[in-house]
Amino acid sequence: MKKMIPNKALALCLAAILCILTASCAKRGINGDLDGQWRIISIENLADGEITEPHNLFINIYLHTVNLTQGTIATTGIMTYSYPQVAFEFPYNTDNTSLNKWGIYNWQTTFTIEHLSSKSLVMASDAARISLKKY
Repeated sequence: MKKMIPNKALALCLAAILCILTASCAKRGINGDLDGQWRIISIENLADGEITEPHNLFINIYLHTVNLTQGTIATTGIMTYSYPQVAFEFPYNTDNTSLNKWGIYNWQTTFTIEHLSSKSLVMASDAARISLKKY
């Protein structure tokens, strides 16, 4: 004769397995404080010193992707990060001028991070310095 496993023990084992599977499926950020949704506070054009304070422009960074958003307008690119350098690449963007309002003047742009915390970010390329706040 086989021994029957009590219902409580079986339920406990199933609950433990479910907890382990649920926790192991979560995808976590790999870029530390850089990951998240950033609102652009100001963009300084380094060529002429002009500073603009755009309204409702966001840069979203997660894993190896970067999303530029303004309302319903969105552009997705590839992000490479090795502190203090962060590079954005928009290979499917045929019009470089559409990136200008985010302070990005070429479909391949490398920024140097001048300041990074959990609440603020300042990064500069050859053409622009962008100040951002975590949203």
